Amino acid sequence: MTQVTHRGTWVPSVPSRSSAQAACFARGVVAAGLGLGSFAVLVTVLWISSPHPDSGPGGALRVAAGLWLLAHGVELVRYDTLSGLPAPVGLTPMLLVVLPVWLVHRAARDAMDTGEGEEGGIRGYRVSG
Repeated sequence: MTQVTHRGTWVPSVPSRSSAQAACFARGVVAAGLGLGSFAVLVTVLWISSPHPDSGPGGALRVAAGLWLLAHGVELVRYDTLSGLPAPVGLTPMLLVVLPVWLVHRAARDAMDTGEGEEGGIRGYRVSG
């Protein structure tokens, strides 16, 4: 006679509060990292493509971190001003969304604008038919 024993892992039927908090914390860290990473990629590409970069890659990453903080509503202080007095720099978090939304709106408006006397299509081009 053979005896089979199954030694599985114990899984609680109800998730504990601490494991739920840990999962939420991990998801928040991943979201913050992805947001910071997207700003870092954008600023690094702009830094590489600029003809005369002022500082090295460390300066570009500091700019990316500053933009990320501004996007989340943090008020930064700039110490290098013409008057010599520190000046706070703040930005409404939704203000960073205004420019891309405005550009998309303008592009959609221009694409839908047929002009006077035209049959349709993009401005400056004729629709043949």
